[in-house]
Amino acid sequence: GNTALLLIMAAQHSFPKHNKLYLCFILGILTAELILSLICLVIYTVKVSNFNRAKPRPDIIEEEKLYTYPNRITSEIGFRDTSSLEEIVEKQGDVIEYLQRHNALLSKRLLALTSQQGRS
Repeated sequence: GNTALLLIMAAQHSFPKHNKLYLCFILGILTAELILSLICLVIYTVKVSNFNRAKPRPDIIEEEKLYTYPNRITSEIGFRDTSSLEEIVEKQGDVIEYLQRHNALLSKRLLALTSQQGRS
């Protein structure tokens, strides 16, 4: 659209006789751009609303399911080989350590805020 507008502006500058014709071309291009933009926006909005309506599970759960069932066989009863189980336990340990550090930091902040409030 921008290229077409620039070409029309260059032609208008070179041949200034038909100003009404150039104006019609410019309005036509702008209208076509607007219509195409609105169509794309509506399609995008529909896709986003369908995605939100489907409420997919978080990516980490879907990724874990892919590694757990490599043949895409989903069942209630399954098994995991030890390496996968060890990875999960390691991830859980890392999360627990992070949460403990975060909890300690929040406790320190709470004590500092409580002591400030007591002074004032």
